[in-house]
Order: sequence, then structure tokens, then C-alpha cells
Amino acid sequence: MTTQNLPTQPMPIDTKASALAQLQDIALPDPISAMPIALGYWIIAVVFVALASWLSYRFYKQHQYHAPRKIALALLENYHIDDDTFAAQVNSLLKRTALTYLPREHLAKLNGQPWFDWLDTRLAPGQQHKIGPLLVKRHQASGLDQTENAQLHRLAKAWLSNKRPFSDATLTSNHTHQEA
Repeated sequence: MTTQNLPTQPMPIDTKASALAQLQDIALPDPISAMPIALGYWIIAVVFVALASWLSYRFYKQHQYHAPRKIALALLENYHIDDDTFAAQVNSLLKRTALTYLPREHLAKLNGQPWFDWLDTRLAPGQQHKIGPLLVKRHQASGLDQTENAQLHRLAKAWLSNKRPFSDATLTSNHTHQEA
């Protein structure tokens, strides 16, 4: 005998135990914490942010330090080599640029050979002792010719392109050497 053909008996309706009443609430997952990443990752993130901040600060300070020198290079390129006052303009530009980096009391009083010697400290060995004679010649009646102006332009550009920090020690040691 099979049970498929048997009539089913109706289930008694129990209002207290209805199917809806037997349902339970949906179980929600635990709330996600505010710090789901492990502590080690947070430490690495903090170190990375601190390093990035420090590098950004260094690059900003370096950019700030070299800004007057770069402006002077742009001014040098705007000067006309064939102008009669070119050498005087270059000398003034070099002096003004140096004054932005070094104390006025040591640098402002340098003139003549002590000034030229100090300028040589920022030039490559093959270029030293060339800028002084060119700047002296600006005071002569004949002045500088076109090739000398071009050479002065190259030397001034090399001097301004030097990225070494300006040092007050070279200024004071050079100045005391000249007084002796």
C-alpha cells in the first residue's frame, strides 16, 4: 500500500504556533570595527605618510633655496651681450644673488680682487681666474668685445648654475686671507 493515494488529514490550526510565529529574526553579522586593518599595516601607513611629508618638505625647502639663483639665471638670459653695460649688469647680478644667500656684513664690502677670488670659489678649476680680468676690463675705455662678453656670459651662467650651497666659511676665509 502506498501512501500517495491516501487522503491527508487536515492539520489542526493552532493560533499559538502558527508558521509566522515560529519564524525567528534574521541574524545580522557582527558590525565591522572601525579598525579592520591589522596594527602593523597602520604603523607602515604612518611611517609612509611621515616619510612622504618629510621628503615633500625637503624638496620644498630645496626649491625655495635655489629660487633666487634660478631667477638670476633667467635675468642673465634677458641681458643683451652686445650692450655696453653688460659686464656691469653681470657683476651686479652676481653680487645681488650672493647677497640673497650670505650675510651682508661679509659680502657687501668685497670689491676688486677679493670679490673676484671669492667668485672663483664657485667655479670649476678650469674656469677659475677668468672672470676677474673680464670684470676689470669693463672699466677700461675699450671695454669688452663680443667674444669677451660671450665668455663672461658663459662664466656667469656656470657660476649661477652651481648647485652647491653658498658657504659663509669660504667668504670669511677668503676675506681673512686677503687681509693678511
